[in-house]
Amino acid sequence: MSLGKVVLIVVLIAAGAMLFRISRDPHRTALPFGSTDLSSVQTQLARLPDDERALVEAYVKRSNGDVLPPSMADPDEPLTARTFAQAIALQRDWQAKQAVNDARTADLRAQRQARLAPLQALVRASVVKAEIITSNEFQARTDPNFATQPHRVDTSPTFWLRIRVENLSDERINAMTGSLHARDKQSVLPMDLCWIDLRGTELPARSNLELTCGHNHRGATQQQRDFIDNRAGRFTVEWEPHRITLASGRELDSGL
Repeated sequence: MSLGKVVLIVVLIAAGAMLFRISRDPHRTALPFGSTDLSSVQTQLARLPDDERALVEAYVKRSNGDVLPPSMADPDEPLTARTFAQAIALQRDWQAKQAVNDARTADLRAQRQARLAPLQALVRASVVKAEIITSNEFQARTDPNFATQPHRVDTSPTFWLRIRVENLSDERINAMTGSLHARDKQSVLPMDLCWIDLRGTELPARSNLELTCGHNHRGATQQQRDFIDNRAGRFTVEWEPHRITLASGRELDSGL
């Protein structure tokens, strides 16, 4: 056999081996279109390293199986991947950006908490009870004379809260404002619970008072109903005092 034929055979074998490796490369696997179900590509997923497999799964979940043309994709969050390799690259880039954003958000939260801490050390506000009551019940609780007055029967639902405000200091509080809200794991925006305004109402040292919050005729949202159930710790109540005036004349302002 001539040298030329030997070289040709070697080249063909090498080319065949390369084509076989390429055909077996899981990175070239097409993503399921319009679906988050990866059962059809489990064999190829299993060939990926653990970190890359996790990236593909996270990308598919984030994209919900959508594939956008580059011209229509959000440049900050493109969902254009058609293969495992493209999904890995896009998800890795997105997670890096998210890490930067999360660090920035954590820093802003720390700064905000630093402003709140001196006021929170003086006053605490919390939810004692949350209920869905009828509009008539709401009126009866806010107006002692409601039952003796003519009124229309109204059983529409209303979100109602009883709030406790506590003076934790050894000094009388002459005025105070602040907001109570709930962080919802299923929502980016906080849920407003109560705006507390005690201007004109004194709160003696180491004492507390209870007040009610609610808005009649606004109905009751599903989020408010979920807050009452608060399954799996979905909601976290947060107290943000804005301004406190003490009997000594000292005034603290969180700047919020």
